[in-house]
Amino acid sequence: MTFTDGSSLQLIEAGSASAAHDVTVPGAGGEQGIANTSANRAPGGLTTGAGSDAVGFDYATVADAFGIDGFSANVSASFNSDVGTTSGAAATATLENSYAVGVTYKTTAGDSTVTIGAGYNAADYNSVTATKDGAVYHLGATAVTGDLTVGVGYMSGDWIGENKQMSGDYVSAGAKYVSGDMTFNVGMSAGEAKDESFGVAATSADDSTDTVGASVDYTVASGVTATVGYSQVTAKDEGTDDNTHSGAAWYVGATVSF
Repeated sequence: MTFTDGSSLQLIEAGSASAAHDVTVPGAGGEQGIANTSANRAPGGLTTGAGSDAVGFDYATVADAFGIDGFSANVSASFNSDVGTTSGAAATATLENSYAVGVTYKTTAGDSTVTIGAGYNAADYNSVTATKDGAVYHLGATAVTGDLTVGVGYMSGDWIGENKQMSGDYVSAGAKYVSGDMTFNVGMSAGEAKDESFGVAATSADDSTDTVGASVDYTVASGVTATVGYSQVTAKDEGTDDNTHSGAAWYVGATVSF
């Protein structure tokens, strides 16, 4: 529903207000990369842990909310009272309730346009053996000066997934430069987390994934973009080097839109 003042309210599969305000940090384009093992539960993005049930709401303010130029915000919640209670050490966990808030502020500083986004997401799970629920936050910023964009983002907290409870953080940084028909991208990210079975204290060594990459996009013709990209991945599982899921990768391809 969209109201006359421009604000809106979504009532079905509304998602997380926190995830709606993550910034887009520049990074290498294309699909180069090395598949990670499912045993490595290091976070891979700013929205890690920002979960919600399909039954809920998300309220979005108008642009320039509360009389503040460039400010906007979302508030969301979801509820699943029909989830049955689980028990036992091997029981699965299903998200019951979630509550989230997200804000974005965009302003001009000299020749640059600066965007700052932040969010917090709390989630309750129905597991009786897990010793933590979800509580994650993220903060990020981008600055655009002419053809140059730079950005950085950070996420941290606790979350549950794949019958494990995790504590960790994630950071990313990158830059993009547009020169005529060519776009240059470079970026890095680093995620680490301790993953434990439900009810076990987080005493294990970290899972981690560190990535650096770069790419060049070239507009061949209207709707046709060629991309050459490269990435280097270093993964560790329980603090031990995972050479099977580490290494370098190239990508050469094209995107066609019409």
